[in-house]
Parts: sequence; C-alpha cells; structure tokens
Amino acid sequence: MQGDRMLKLLRGYAFYGRNLLGGKIVNNVLDFLAFMDYRILMLLSMWHPDATTRIKLLRKRGVQISEKAWVDLGVWIEMTTPQHVIIEDYAKIGYGAVIYAHDASFNSVIDLPMRVVTTRIGYNAAIGARSLILPGVTVGEHSGVMPGSVVTKDVRPLTIVGGVPAEEMFSAVDLGLAWQEDVIAHPEKYYDHPNPARAPSTPVDHLVKWRKMDVKVRDWTELRTGTPFDYILDAKFKKESPAGGASPEEERQAGEGGGEETGDGST
Repeated sequence: MQGDRMLKLLRGYAFYGRNLLGGKIVNNVLDFLAFMDYRILMLLSMWHPDATTRIKLLRKRGVQISEKAWVDLGVWIEMTTPQHVIIEDYAKIGYGAVIYAHDASFNSVIDLPMRVVTTRIGYNAAIGARSLILPGVTVGEHSGVMPGSVVTKDVRPLTIVGGVPAEEMFSAVDLGLAWQEDVIAHPEKYYDHPNPARAPSTPVDHLVKWRKMDVKVRDWTELRTGTPFDYILDAKFKKESPAGGASPEEERQAGEGGGEETGDGST
C-alpha cells in the first residue's frame, strides 16, 4: 500500500513539474510576442492562460487595474481609451464581460465629437459573465452585476443589479443572507473554498454566522480534476491534518458506507 502511494506521488510531482516548466516556457514566449506586437498584447490581455499575467498585460495597455483584482478569460476592457477604466482592489470581472469608457456611436456617422468618461469598478464589486458596462458607469463597493446584464447607470454600493438595461434587484445583504440560509439548509451542496480573490473584510461580515453555527459543508479538495496532481493535494492534506487522517474524499466515501452522523458528532 505504501509503495502504491509513493508511485502516485511520483506521478503527481512529475505531472506538476512538467506543467510548471511548460508554463514558464509558454509565458516567456507569449510575453515576447506581446512586447513585439500590440495586437497580440490586446489578445493576450484577454486570453493569456495565467490570471496574474492578464492583469499585468492590462496594466501595460493602460488600464488602471489593481494587482489585487481578478479578471477571468475573455474579458474585453476598453481599447481606445483604456486609461479611463479603473478597477479597484478585489474587484472581480467574470468571463466575457465588456467594459467601455468611450462612446463613438455618433462620431462614427456624423460630425459630432467622441465622448470619453471614466468607468469605475469599485472595491470588492463583482461583474457577472457576459455583462456589458457602458461608459461613465461606476459600480459601487461590494455590489454585483448579474450575468448577461447591460449596465447603463451607476450601481449603488451593496446593491445587486441585473437585466437589460440593468435595474436594482435586491441588496447584497439580502442575497448574502439568503445564500447563508441555503448553506444551513443544504450544506451538502457547498464547498469551503479559501478564495484568494476574496476581500479581507466587508461591512456585512458580522452577519456571516454559518461557521459559528458549526455547519458542516464539504471541503473544496473534493473537487478533483482527475489528474495526477490530485495525489499531491491528498498527500498535503494528510500531512497537515492532526492525525494524518484520510482526505475529505476518502472520508466522504467512508461516510457513504457507514452510519449517519448525529448532531453531537457521534455515529
């Protein structure tokens, strides 16, 4: 059994090492291409496989984006006047979102000037996938935009908007409380994930009580990709657990074959 575990670890580290080396080579090649050709820089700021590098390339283009922000793949951020887009700390931009800071609609068909205004995504705000943020909009702190929305006016802090055009739907507080209620009611659907894009604090932290209630959600390490790298994650968990215990996945499988857990933790 020990030999089988060691073999799995060797496979995992070989897979991990190969991908680290390949990633460094690919990143260096892509960085050189972006340096040589601005058109490629534009594309790589959207599609570079590394999230940290996407932010670095957006900054090279002139976007005023925090290094603590998070930008998904396929996000199109203002080509003509990128310096007029501001993305603050811990803001999160979902897949395929579009953010503009200029309007040349009339300028392109009649002798009228192009309008350029600042568009701002506030601290810890979240923009859903495929959303469109129009020029001059400010998305307030701790607010959210539902996927597929078209935002034509400012979004107040701690507010969730959605639709075409986007309108206020509910407060971020109400959404968070409803989410927490569902966590308590259906913990089996949820995974405890230490998300690095999460802000260190928010105005509503005092309302988040599910941990104090000792609600047992699942561990994010159960979400496996099926690659040999998973063996390393399992080994790391066993090393860090108090008694070198089973991984969350092994515990879950054991639980499916055993008795149900009672409220006091006994079986």
